Amino acid sequence: MNHILSRLLSRASELADVQPLVALFLGAALLAVFLAALLPKNVSAKDAPNPSLLWTLYHHFSRMAWAVLLVLLLATSINILRTYLRHTVNDFQRSHGRITQANYNAVETIWGAEQVQNELTVDIHHDEEVIERIAPENPNKPDIIHQKTVRKTATGNPFVSVTHEVTLKQNPRKKGSAYYDGYETTCSFDWKLRNPSDTNETCLLTFPLPAAGAMYDGLVATLDGKDVLPEVAIKDGSLLLDHPMQPGEDMTFHIGFKSRGLTYWYFQVRESREIRDFTLTLNLPDLPKAKLNYPDGCMTPTTVEPTKDGLGTVLTYRLDHALTDKGMGIALPQLPQPGAVTRAVLGEVDSAWLFVFAMLALNFTLGGVRHGALLTLMFATATAFGYGLLADFSDLLLGFWLTAAFVVLPFFLLLAYFLRRVAGQAGKWLALQFLLFGIAYPCLAGLDDTRETLYLNLCALAFLAFAAAQIMRQVITEKDPIGEPALVKT
Repeated sequence: MNHILSRLLSRASELADVQPLVALFLGAALLAVFLAALLPKNVSAKDAPNPSLLWTLYHHFSRMAWAVLLVLLLATSINILRTYLRHTVNDFQRSHGRITQANYNAVETIWGAEQVQNELTVDIHHDEEVIERIAPENPNKPDIIHQKTVRKTATGNPFVSVTHEVTLKQNPRKKGSAYYDGYETTCSFDWKLRNPSDTNETCLLTFPLPAAGAMYDGLVATLDGKDVLPEVAIKDGSLLLDHPMQPGEDMTFHIGFKSRGLTYWYFQVRESREIRDFTLTLNLPDLPKAKLNYPDGCMTPTTVEPTKDGLGTVLTYRLDHALTDKGMGIALPQLPQPGAVTRAVLGEVDSAWLFVFAMLALNFTLGGVRHGALLTLMFATATAFGYGLLADFSDLLLGFWLTAAFVVLPFFLLLAYFLRRVAGQAGKWLALQFLLFGIAYPCLAGLDDTRETLYLNLCALAFLAFAAAQIMRQVITEKDPIGEPALVKT
């Protein structure tokens, strides 16, 4: 018994922390049930027997025990049915669109990681032989002479112009039950360089590859139109090329390849230098303007234009005589996952079902419906099973909308019909409230999560309004919400 009470109190505290408004209504409903079971019905004074003290104590104790037992029964039923709902939701989410870090890492290993493309670095230098003379401590000894090679780097900015073009096409990858944002790229990088020195120099070109362990296909490297790929070395995830340069010599360097990655593509000029005549064109043939999103630390494009077919966009970054370390690139939008609509709606059924339970318990009690607690349990259980049918039939009927149209909505309409029949005078409004909490709220809050709080507050307002109407009806008919005389005529 203590274990059951501790679990119920723990769940109640958890609910109050997460959903205080729903917890408040549920507590009010259980309090109404408790008072209705505890306090005696209105009995005429002339017909009432004159009980003994022992009988009176026994009578009050039995009513107290019955009221506590009834509330415990309802609270235990809430706990059991919420557990059923949580298992239903978790089972569906586990098998539909469940994104995990482990699966993401697996896709990253198989397909490719996020790509961060850094700009080419150019080191123009030459080596000189330098004689170093060291005087010994003993003046009678001759000087010590060392000859060593010193590398001297040319000053000045070797970049004349830069023209890059990247085409990025989405290629989602599936792992487990979810899709991950994959893409394929076709990259073309072109630089026009000039030796800023008036002496013969050696130019070391270092092109960092965008991701370690990624796949690079169709690799091309040309210098002044000549294939230099056989001369290119690979070291520390970069392509390296040494080339001699004459004083003031111009040259054009080109690198191209195809690759693939995940989530985002990012370009950055990390070297502190003046950026001259720079153009980066990012073609996104299947990503319209409405879905554009930029990674953190990115600048906005200079121009954003639609593709000729209107299905994608072309981002153009132009810089000249600029100083910046901000990046340029694109972050792919989140993919629609399998069962996304059903997942969203099922994510709200816990609050919806608690609203339904509180509404049924409170209104059956205020309305004086016979066997109100039993009817509350029956309708609440049927409602929970209705949400289970949504999860079960979502795959069989090809998604949420067909399941809602042919299974869930008819089921809830049938429950509303029976509710109207058993609820007496207020059955029409009770059935309408049941449909509002059971169907409208989880659908609206799940499909429009930005206004979830608005829908919750509107449901709370409807709950209060209907409960107040019930209480006023009892007052007007000279009975309070639990059946005691309220207005005494003289």
